[in-house]
Amino acid sequence: MGLIMSSTGPRPVVLGRDVHEWPRLQAQDELDALDRLGSRLQIAQNQTIFTEGEPVDHAYKIVSGVVRLCKHLPDGGRQIAQFLFPGDYFSFVSLGDHGFSAEAVSDVTLLSFQQKQIERLCRDRPDLRTRLFEILSQRVCDIQKHLTMVGRQTARARVAAFLLLLAERSSADGMRLDVSMNRQDIADYVSLTMETVSRTLSLLKRSRLIEAPVLHRIELRNVDALRVLADGTD
Repeated sequence: MGLIMSSTGPRPVVLGRDVHEWPRLQAQDELDALDRLGSRLQIAQNQTIFTEGEPVDHAYKIVSGVVRLCKHLPDGGRQIAQFLFPGDYFSFVSLGDHGFSAEAVSDVTLLSFQQKQIERLCRDRPDLRTRLFEILSQRVCDIQKHLTMVGRQTARARVAAFLLLLAERSSADGMRLDVSMNRQDIADYVSLTMETVSRTLSLLKRSRLIEAPVLHRIELRNVDALRVLADGTD
């Protein structure tokens, strides 16, 4: 890694980048090293990647597509705990058995890593373990926010929060959302019935907060109003 000196004094720059960016760049280097170990998998829409209760012997990174982490309930219902998007890692901490099932919302491309490969790489590159712990902490935080949302908010607030999540994670124009999830997926994520989700989306359309020109496409027309709605509890 070469150092060059800035013209204003002995301030090291790495390949033209400021020294304060080093931690972020190093963290990305650790993840890049992990990615090079991965094997590509193609998973068809609605196929299962792993089932709750199965041993945790592989970890994954999403290259393309969307994955849902969910629990199938004894009464036949389903609760979706989280949607995962391109760039997300999951199941990389071996805790014995999977606590959720992972399923492909759309056609998905994954990188698959053996847990023993991750352990070896973490021994060789200790900073990788720290980086994976940071990712896990963020995942837990996201699930906690989701639980708070479904525990307190109204139907309109829950659906608005879901749309803002999609906008935040969209790889394209955040105002024009390609929605891989069907209405049942959304309902099982926000803990509402499918009929309530459909009515709520229609209400947001009539209020000119969103448009839905075609199936699986939603356009956000008033993001500020959606944020206010998502923050409300009445």
